Amino acid sequence: MTDSAESRADLHSHTTASDGRLTPYQLIAAAAQRGIRFLAVTDHDTTAAHDEARKSASEFGVGFIAGVEITCEAAGGEVHLLGLGVDSACERLQQLCREMQVRRLDRFKEMHARLQAAGVTFDLPPTQPGTSPSRPVMARALVAAGRAGSEDEAFARYLRKGRPGYVPHRREPVGTAIEAVQGAGGVAILAHPGLYPDGDAAIEDARRHGLDGIECLHPDHDEIHVQRYMKIARKHGMLVSGGADYHGPGHARSHFFGKRFCPADEFIRLQMAMAGRSSRTSL
Repeated sequence: MTDSAESRADLHSHTTASDGRLTPYQLIAAAAQRGIRFLAVTDHDTTAAHDEARKSASEFGVGFIAGVEITCEAAGGEVHLLGLGVDSACERLQQLCREMQVRRLDRFKEMHARLQAAGVTFDLPPTQPGTSPSRPVMARALVAAGRAGSEDEAFARYLRKGRPGYVPHRREPVGTAIEAVQGAGGVAILAHPGLYPDGDAAIEDARRHGLDGIECLHPDHDEIHVQRYMKIARKHGMLVSGGADYHGPGHARSHFFGKRFCPADEFIRLQMAMAGRSSRTSL
């Protein structure tokens, strides 16, 4: 397999449109500074960053890949589905994103209400239309209000499962998410299966619904995970993806930005798949 670094293609990143710390412009500028040649912007349940990111990528000479990360359910648990090479204007995809954003906003408000009821008083963080409010945004608000010394502390005290501000996601079936991604001309990739209680079962469930590939290379995957998921991908003739899952400076994975890439030969396969899917859906 060709060295991952040769492609310089990072296929997983986030902006302030969801739970990232950088605006789309700042993210692209940071990618260019770190020598990233291709970057997929994959915010949670929204494509709101695409226009600014695409324009910024042109300015900085970075290849922009329109992406999204959809919160869904497979094998009875929460998983994330990456859509790569999607048409941001596809109404089917946008309808799903709007539905997910409404659920996220309801969840966001419920988290705040539960914290208020527990005596943790602070202002509800403002949200912008088309964006996806999340627990990291709530954690930053708790830190700003002096209710926690860091985002990690905010999660540990208030936002993790079993804590007073925790509210579970209302998830979309993985098959629905895959259909939306593929209907928008994109390829459907199961994100970081090593983070799920049973990644193999999640892959199999998603594969039965038409999954295109697996994110094998991720900062939270050690070499054993990488080789395991590469083997599964090859067994089923699936695509392989990889990226830093970058959320901005100060995040636990920040140092992987500019170091974690999709393997060059696998990126070529992904490019061909994205081009083929896009041409078929535009007919």
